[in-house]
Parts: sequence; C-alpha cells; structure tokens
Amino acid sequence: MSRWGCQLQNVDPAAIATTDLDLVVIEPMVDAAANSSLGRERIAAMQRKPDGSRRLVIAYLSVGEAGDYRPYWHGNWRERPAEWLGSPNPKWPGAYGVRFWHPTWQQIVFDAPDSLLSRIIDAGFDGVSLDRVDAYSDWEGERRTAADDMVDMVARLAAKARATRPGFLVVAQNSEGLLPIRRYRAAIDAVSKESLLFGRNGPGVPNTPEQIAWSLHFLTPARRAGKPVLAIEYLDDPAQMAAARQRLAGLGFIPFFGNRLLDRLPAGF
Repeated sequence: MSRWGCQLQNVDPAAIATTDLDLVVIEPMVDAAANSSLGRERIAAMQRKPDGSRRLVIAYLSVGEAGDYRPYWHGNWRERPAEWLGSPNPKWPGAYGVRFWHPTWQQIVFDAPDSLLSRIIDAGFDGVSLDRVDAYSDWEGERRTAADDMVDMVARLAAKARATRPGFLVVAQNSEGLLPIRRYRAAIDAVSKESLLFGRNGPGVPNTPEQIAWSLHFLTPARRAGKPVLAIEYLDDPAQMAAARQRLAGLGFIPFFGNRLLDRLPAGF
C-alpha cells in the first residue's frame, strides 16, 4: 500500500471511487442530520479502483468520545447526561468524553447486535479506524486502570469483529503509548498517527525534536514488527509537505496530507 486518504465530512462515494487510493478512511454516516448511513452497494463501488483493482474502505469509529449527532444520542442527555457520559470537548462542538469502560457505552460501540460496529460490518466495510483510543489519558486521574481498560476494549472489539468477519481490519489512531502492550499490538493491524512532524504547537509549526522522538520511540518498533503506520499531516505548504513526505518515507510510514476538518480529499487523488 502506497497511497491512502481520509475524509470524514462531505463524503461523496462516487468521487472517492474515481481516486487511485489504496485505502480510504471515511465517515460511515453520509448525512448526520438525517441519520443516514452508507449502504452496501455504495461501499462496494468504492472498493474498486478505476483500473478494477481492490481498494480498502475503512469506517471511522470513535471509541473514546461520543457525538450529539450520532444515531445513539438522546436529546435529553445535555440536561440529564447518561452515567457514562463525560464533559463536552471544548475543541470540537458536539463531542463529549465518555467513560469508555462502562458496559452501556461498549454496547453502543460494539457489544450488542445493533451496535455501531455491527452496522459497519453489515454495510461491507473492510475495517474500522478507531479514534480517541488515546482518551484513556483523560481519565487516568479518576480511574487508575484507564489504560488497561482501553486495551481491553480494543481487544474485545477486534475479537468480536473478526469472529463475525475474518480478516476485518482494525486501525488505531494515535495512542502510540499503548504499543508496548503485547495484547494491544495483537489486536490492531495498523496505526494511524496525526501530526507527527507538524502542528502540535500550532498550524504548520514544526514539532519539537522531543515531541517527535517520543512518538517514534513507540512507532518505529511497531513499524519494524510489521504494523503499517499511516501518517496524517495537516499541511498545505508545498515545501513543508515535500520535507514531511521525504522524512516519513525514510521512516517507512505512509503519508497523507489533509485539512484539519477532513472534509475533502486534496486535488490529484
């Protein structure tokens, strides 16, 4: 695999089908306001490149944060929050932290016949990209076992998915600090890493050598062990993109350059 992309808003299945991407991560709900999801026919169309070869189509799935635009959301939760619901995320309107170890949340995500994971599998997706796996760090002050709880959730989700659909792929976003845990590594097929080189200290601002080294301490051994690393950099400056592409290629990582909202694929895809 050499080319991949990610689009979480304004998903146009017909446009994606015309690209040369080997893998694409998309939002499975095409119309949040209407609670409308992508169907099997449109997923199948995206799984074929223009030359007839196969493309992997991966569904976005947040395991560590809830959204008030998701099909499971109850309108009265803002005034009377569910017991597993945490505080709003000030950086992303409509997003809320979750006590991800709570059985009810896990039933919503993967541990029930009508879970989000079940719908994704039924639609024919090739796998899931798990977002906010790193949310365990938000709860470590309240729950000592938060990291272990997240590993357990990811492992159980992966096992359930593969029992239903052998070969189903699980990609974990960020959360590289969990990679030394053998059970976690065994549960995932790849790692997606945001802003490895740029953006931690502001849009387009290079990350410090210490920030980069911390992530590479975990990502490099995982890559050498056979886990692909899908790197997302939010850049539009050609010189920065060229420099990032060269360094990421040297690391054996697969780059994608997107905008922060991930509401479109760059021209040329």
